Amino acid sequence: MNAVSNLQIAGMNEHYRLYPLTYFLDAMVELGIGSIELWAGAPHLYIEDLNLQQVRVIRKQIESRGLKLICYTPEQCIYPFNIAAKENYIREKSLQYFLKSLDAAAELGTDLFQTVPGWGYFDEPAEEAWKRSREALAIMARRAAELGITVTLEPLERRGTNLITDLPSLQRMLQEVDSPHLKAIVDTCPMEAAGETFDDYFTALGEDVRHIHFVDSLHCAWGDGNFPLEQYLEEIGRHRYQGYLTIEICARKYFTDPTPAVKQSVKRIQQAIRGLWGEGMNG
Repeated sequence: MNAVSNLQIAGMNEHYRLYPLTYFLDAMVELGIGSIELWAGAPHLYIEDLNLQQVRVIRKQIESRGLKLICYTPEQCIYPFNIAAKENYIREKSLQYFLKSLDAAAELGTDLFQTVPGWGYFDEPAEEAWKRSREALAIMARRAAELGITVTLEPLERRGTNLITDLPSLQRMLQEVDSPHLKAIVDTCPMEAAGETFDDYFTALGEDVRHIHFVDSLHCAWGDGNFPLEQYLEEIGRHRYQGYLTIEICARKYFTDPTPAVKQSVKRIQQAIRGLWGEGMNG
């Protein structure tokens, strides 16, 4: 069995939104986290408000601290973007937002990009919204191919979408788009909500699982929820996953003092890794 390495742990800035981006970057350096995923929302990086020259400044801020950007995740759950929207103007605006975001990701030097499927109105059959989502994802995948980027598609919980909420619906969309530049990301919260496991995902998708959002229940810091951390790590290691585990903390209770939640999460993950594989195998 392969061990999961400490080097696979990545930090994320989503719960740092009450602080400047540089505060988050400095915190990652202080915690010894070398890899980050960028939540691209205001006030840190909202692409609708910035030009590419300003994006290049952010790249310098990241690289000057010796940090590696491993994924670009545009805000797409709070802001009014929906690639499956019934209204043409919403759908087109949303698609253009994601295409600009892909350009920003390329400027920042990352080759991984995270997105969600959008949603249709819940009082209507979902199939037409499914087609709209599929069309937009195919367009995004073609642009990603031009830029050398892989788009990773994340299921959401039922409260967020009526399109992709579990492994079977994710598999269906990946098969229908059929692009080497559209792959899967697994988030522990939707996975648990669907009653699924990492074993299920890796057995079904293998190396097409390109990224993981690795967080305790309700998107809390590890140790503040009830998800089975050791079981997750054992399954991930058994399937020889080589990608990153981003600590995607979203719960508002951490917003005013975000760094202790990351520190606690890293400590819990590292302790679990040592417990599973010993001191010499965790990077």
